[in-house]
Order: sequence, then C-alpha cells, then structure tokens
Amino acid sequence: MTTPAPRQTEPNANNVLGALLRRMLPACEVRYENTQTLADFAGRHPDILITAPGRSPVVVEAEYEPARAAEQDAQERLGLAVAGEPHPIEAAIALRYPAPVENAYDIDAAIAEARLSYAALYEDGSRFPETGWLDGSAADLADLIRLVSVPQKAVDDAATALEQGIERAAGILNNMAQLRPYITPEIARLLGMADVPQTRRMACAIIANAIVFHQRIAGLHTGVRPLRHILTPEIINTHDALLAAWHDILRINYWPIFAIAKDILEWIPTGEGVRILGVLRDTAEQIDAAGISNV
Repeated sequence: MTTPAPRQTEPNANNVLGALLRRMLPACEVRYENTQTLADFAGRHPDILITAPGRSPVVVEAEYEPARAAEQDAQERLGLAVAGEPHPIEAAIALRYPAPVENAYDIDAAIAEARLSYAALYEDGSRFPETGWLDGSAADLADLIRLVSVPQKAVDDAATALEQGIERAAGILNNMAQLRPYITPEIARLLGMADVPQTRRMACAIIANAIVFHQRIAGLHTGVRPLRHILTPEIINTHDALLAAWHDILRINYWPIFAIAKDILEWIPTGEGVRILGVLRDTAEQIDAAGISNV
C-alpha cells in the first residue's frame, strides 16, 4: 500500500523558502512567520520579511496555487512601517507555490527545485509584470528582491546624478567637436549614428555605464582594481590608466559592457579624456552614495 504524501502547510513552506533566501541574501536579515514586525499592527505578520541597511523592507506573501489572496495580502502590506526600519514597505511580492510543493515528502528539495510564480507590487499602484506572473527559481526571486528593495528616493537621486554627469561629459565632447572636427565622427561611426549632440550623450552614457559597473565588480576578480586606485589625482594620465584597466577586465569577460566603452575612450584625446573621466568618476561616486549597489 502506498503511503500518501504529507500535506505541507503554507507556514512550513514559508519557513523553508525564508531559510533558502537567507542563504542567498547574506547581507540581509530574512525573517519568516514572525509577529511583532509591523510597527502599527503587532498582531499581523508578513509571511517573509527581508530588510537590509539602506534598503526598503520587502514583504513576500505566499500561498499555494491558485493563491487567490496572495496578491491582496501583498497589497495590504504596502506603505506599512516595519519596527526598527527607517523606510516603509515600498514593494511587496505576491508568490504562488506550485502543487508539488504542497504534496512533497521533502519540502526543502521541492522548494529548492520549484518553479515559483510571483509578481511585484509597488506603493504607487504599479505591478510587475502588469499582468500575469513571473516564473523563476528561488535564486531568481532573490534577484527580484534585491531590485525592488532599492528605495525610490535612491533611484531618483541616482538617475539625477547620472543624467547630470552625462550632460556635463557630453559638453566636453561637444566642445571637442568644434576644435577637433575629425574625432567625434569616428566615435559616431562606432555607434552607427550621425555625429550630433545626441550621439555624444550616448557615447558618454556608455562610458558612464562601464565606470559604474567597474565600481561594482572591483574586488570580485584578481587584478580588477577599484576606481579610487585608477581615477585619482595621484595618477596624472587617468585616461590611459583606465584603458589599461579595461583591457584587463576584457581578458576576464564583460565584453558587452566594456568593449564599446573602451573603443570610444580610445578615440578621445588624453586631455579631454581625463576631464570626462573626472566628471564621470564623481557621477559614479554619487550613484554609490545614493545606495543603488546590490545587497
């Protein structure tokens, strides 16, 4: 006679998923099935609550399919204060466990292997995706949590800093186009665009993106030095120093980010290049200060 599979309760599934997310998000505090977490609603408790310094708390409300109440539960958590946290809940995730999790003998293995369905809800009323559900693993869910935990003010501050930095850097290229008229057409050719101010902003945006990404991968690979060791007043020719650093990064990989940025920077003369990099270094530092880096 076959022994029927146990029915795993939703709190049990939440405990297992919470423990899995805790391992995937080591810089975060992950609490699950805990009371006393919502400052003004001591009797309520989120299924899973993720917090981290400088981030907005994220709630995951989970149910077994068809999970008719998960989205409503997630919606009701938005805007609430979390005890001990300076930011309110700006984003909540509604999640559906597939049927095999409910009937699993080994729920740890079932959740680790499951394709979960989930959607992110935001305090401004938006939803991602707009309709339907995302489908992914627990690791994909952890990536989404990292993304939606960034406070909106940090996003706005970083976007403003990036826009202003790109405009200032593009101004240097625009001046160069008047003084050295044969260089900016070559940069435009690399991008497959006409030599106009919009193209120069695009070129500076590509360089800025590479600088910001360089900042994030410094220390992840042997030989990738932090920007503060390259774009520093102690190094007179930061233009050539950064080109050398990006050559080393391309030997690792990251071609989609650094190859075209390096090609553009190679066309910019040293003097203008040093000035542009000074502007974009300050921009990268402002973005870091806004708290956009991953947890």
